[in-house]
Amino acid sequence: MPIEKSNSVDLSLIVPVYNAAANLPALLDDLKLLPAARVQIVLINDGSEDNSLTLCRAFKGGRDNVEVIDQANAGVSVARNAGMAKAVGVYTGFCDADDRMNAEALLSVLDKAQVVDAEMAVFNHVSVDRRSGKILRASSLEQHDFVFAEDFPMLYAALCFNQIWNKLYKTKFLRRHQVSFEPGIAPGQDFRFNMDAIVHLDRGLICDNRVYRYIVGQRESLTASYSPKQFGYFVYGLGRVEQLMRDRAIFSETFMATQWARALLTSATNIAKKGGPSSPMAAFLAFKADAHEVRRHADLAKAMPYRHGYKLAVLTWLLRTKQDLVVFFLIFVGARIKQQVVRIK
Repeated sequence: MPIEKSNSVDLSLIVPVYNAAANLPALLDDLKLLPAARVQIVLINDGSEDNSLTLCRAFKGGRDNVEVIDQANAGVSVARNAGMAKAVGVYTGFCDADDRMNAEALLSVLDKAQVVDAEMAVFNHVSVDRRSGKILRASSLEQHDFVFAEDFPMLYAALCFNQIWNKLYKTKFLRRHQVSFEPGIAPGQDFRFNMDAIVHLDRGLICDNRVYRYIVGQRESLTASYSPKQFGYFVYGLGRVEQLMRDRAIFSETFMATQWARALLTSATNIAKKGGPSSPMAAFLAFKADAHEVRRHADLAKAMPYRHGYKLAVLTWLLRTKQDLVVFFLIFVGARIKQQVVRIK
């Protein structure tokens, strides 16, 4: 990545594209609303086998602010790094090819970031069901200057930290600290990017604008296949979170116990998915091993429910009292019922 580059526009928006022809036109309609004088759009076709490249080139047309990169398939991290190398904006942002962006709200965040010279600005997003358009989840960040001791734990707990598409980054800030995406890492490449950035952060901004629409297929959200690397990602990630909080003298046993409990409950759901351990006993033994590892890192007796709701309160209490078999039974049976509802066999 180049160390410095002159900034000729306010924002460079990086969009990796892989077999996205079905959904890319909707995003391109959003991007048309961004003023060419302020925003550079970099589309990276990562070896698509559909007509995504044709759509990218058609969108480019005579637009001087659009750049299309065509590369052999190398993964999203390599694609994003290629886009970042071409960035000429004061700020850099990211968008996935099958999601949507509110152009007016994005420009408002950009203006706010420039006023305070923020090195990173975080904004609101919604998760939307692809078929029904129903909002599945919405973040509710309020406008204020970023205060590390308060806002890093808040963003992490609110599921607003790991993503890159709900943030703008000062381009020179990323280059100065050589922040980029590590190829071959999945899941977790966005988290690593953000951790590598936030350790250097001096000036941040939280924005109340709702900019990003993360599109989720309902079948996907309920029954995505088992990820054997997921728990290892949690162990790595929470290890980095704890170290950062200790380095900044804001470590909290309750906070970390709560996040470890959340990771364990998520792991139970993952183990119950299609492609996981072949029998209920094998699944429980996998969960039991994860629970043992979690308790090596945190005292779950200090965990609190990470969001409101009776079900989560009960599950957290069961973890606090080491009733792992009951926890797993409730999650395993619930996941299998959902799979039957959507007819996954």
